[in-house]
Amino acid sequence: MEAMRPGRGRWRPEGTCSFLVCDIAGFSDASRGDPVRVRVRKSMYEGLDRSLAGAGLRLDDCYHEDRGDGVMVVMPPDVKTELLLTAVVGRLRAEVRHHNEAASEAARMRLRVAVNVGEAEADGRGIVSTALTHAFRLLDAAPLKEAVAAAETGIALIVSRRVYEDVVRHGRGLVDPGDYYQVQVKVKETCDDAWIMVPGARPGRVPAVPEEKEPAAEGCEAYPADVPVAELFRVVDGLLEIPRLRAERGRDQLVAALSLEIAGAVPRSAEARADLYAIVRTCLDYAGGLQQLLQAVQGFVGESMAVRRVKQTIARSLLSPRDDAWS
Repeated sequence: MEAMRPGRGRWRPEGTCSFLVCDIAGFSDASRGDPVRVRVRKSMYEGLDRSLAGAGLRLDDCYHEDRGDGVMVVMPPDVKTELLLTAVVGRLRAEVRHHNEAASEAARMRLRVAVNVGEAEADGRGIVSTALTHAFRLLDAAPLKEAVAAAETGIALIVSRRVYEDVVRHGRGLVDPGDYYQVQVKVKETCDDAWIMVPGARPGRVPAVPEEKEPAAEGCEAYPADVPVAELFRVVDGLLEIPRLRAERGRDQLVAALSLEIAGAVPRSAEARADLYAIVRTCLDYAGGLQQLLQAVQGFVGESMAVRRVKQTIARSLLSPRDDAWS
């Protein structure tokens, strides 16, 4: 059971509070040994403690519980939520970067963060709060996992509908509503809209609600939704080996070569890795989209070694035998 830490002064949550919950993506991955997990957890806690200074707090001023691969923090009622979204998350971004600059591949950290606001009550054993439960649902949402996997900054934030409507939409404090994009969260019995922000990245065109795709034509199947995200990133890593696609202009030309239906659905990003992930993921949602992508890459770049490796990766990881007609 998680440890309960009421903080200095034995403050216990009561009434309306802000919740910040975070966890380390891939914490239990087989590539990490226990000593590495200890170091990563220590870095997360120390970074969060320093980041809370942006809201005039330290971690022990708040109620917090350890979650193994993360931590749950309940803020005192006088803490403004907009400070969590700006000063605290902004410093967390820097803390993750500083950690990763000095870390081995196995010890690198990617941090998912969720913020919600609502009523809370401490019963002596923990916190009773529907809003807190919702924050954990947001933290486990697939769009947030995809966002943090693609984020070059190694951190992504998701906020609830209430936080968006009360704080983000109005641009309170230093919050910029244009930094957020809308997603749909479906976790257990929760189905609701939420908004994601990747610190340091301005979102491109992102549909407010994922649109239903047309059924794939016979003989050309669309991307199967259950393929692991890691397979997509193998393709993205291959595309990043092509110098033209590391430049924003090159990626713009690539998207412009796709059909209008696909090009208009790509949620563009200024970050090369995140942008290529969105391009590949969107193409794979449409029948024939992957073939369009490969033809466009080859048309701009030619038959280089990097292009051949990308084609081999796609054939091995993503295409069904029926789709493998281009090789």
